[in-house]
Amino acid sequence: MIQATLSDSGETNQSNWVYLTLLAIVAAYLSGGAVAGRSAADAPMVNGATATLIAFAVVQSVAAAFRIAGGDGINPLALVFNALLAAAIGTVGGGIGAYLANRARVDR
Repeated sequence: MIQATLSDSGETNQSNWVYLTLLAIVAAYLSGGAVAGRSAADAPMVNGATATLIAFAVVQSVAAAFRIAGGDGINPLALVFNALLAAAIGTVGGGIGAYLANRARVDR
């Protein structure tokens, strides 16, 4: 919602605020996956993907309710693509978290 508001400058050119919000979203997915991956020794990448997918589902459910209430439609293909992207970034974050957890155990 914030990204849509920032990108709608009323002109035909797209605002550069979109890139800043995209960077924040990717950082959030990576850090969420890393936290989930660090706390799970058995399957860190699966936990990282699951954590980001659940967070994505919660945020998109709220955003979808606002879009429907505002009379806008929902693009199911975009939802599937973005969910897969969130899971992939969470998987990478889970791998980073597992690496950091293993490194902390070795350094002791």
